[in-house]
Amino acid sequence: MGTVKVHGWVAVTQDFELMMISALRYAIGRYTYMPSVTIDYIRYLIPQLSAKTLYVMKRDIDEETARYQRMERELYKADEWAKLAEEIRVEYEQKAKRVET
Repeated sequence: MGTVKVHGWVAVTQDFELMMISALRYAIGRYTYMPSVTIDYIRYLIPQLSAKTLYVMKRDIDEETARYQRMERELYKADEWAKLAEEIRVEYEQKAKRVET
C-alpha cells in the first residue's frame, strides 16, 4: 500500500490519490456543484499529494481545457480550473526540485 500520510482526518494513500484523480476527471466539464466541491477538496490536499498525482491532475485539466477550446466551448468554471492547475503546477515544481537535489 505504500506510505500513508495523514492530513487531518484523511489518510492520503496511493489508492486515495487515484480516487482524487477519478473525482477530478468526473467533475471537470460537469454543469453541477461537483466542480466547486472537487476543486476545493483537491486544493486543500495539494501539499499532501504526490508529484505523480499532481502531474496527472495538471495534465488532465490542461487536456480538458484544450478539448473545450477546440470545440469552441467554454469549460464550466474555467477560471477555477485554471487557478487549480496553476496551484498544482507550483506544488509539482517544488516537489520535483526536492527530488533533484
